[in-house]
Amino acid sequence: MRIPRNLRERIMRLMEFRNIRDKSVEQYVKELLSLSKNIAVEEEKLRRASKIFEALSDFENLKILMLLKKEKEMCVCELMMALNMKQPAVSYHLRLLRERRLVKSIRRGKWIFYSIADRKLLRAIEKVTEYV
Repeated sequence: MRIPRNLRERIMRLMEFRNIRDKSVEQYVKELLSLSKNIAVEEEKLRRASKIFEALSDFENLKILMLLKKEKEMCVCELMMALNMKQPAVSYHLRLLRERRLVKSIRRGKWIFYSIADRKLLRAIEKVTEYV
């Protein structure tokens, strides 16, 4: 493995700073590279988490989740009125939340009701909002 000279110098300074004397630069770099291979095992989980965080970064999605937390389940027309949003916008947000398995839907006759898919998610959101 070829390590560029400027990077080699930086790693050597870092190893000195960390008092790593029992390894060569090549050994240390090899260990660092193996760290990302270990993460690759979790890659699918990380991808899903990324999609969930993407959905949770949207203010409207969070508002929908908070309404569903309070009301337990709501249909699109109830969400439209509560959020003062048009039907296509509410449906768009619900579709994103459903695709990320954050909400679930149940049909009762002509009506489709939405609810939180997993209550653990709400506890996580509440923990995050404690820090702001």
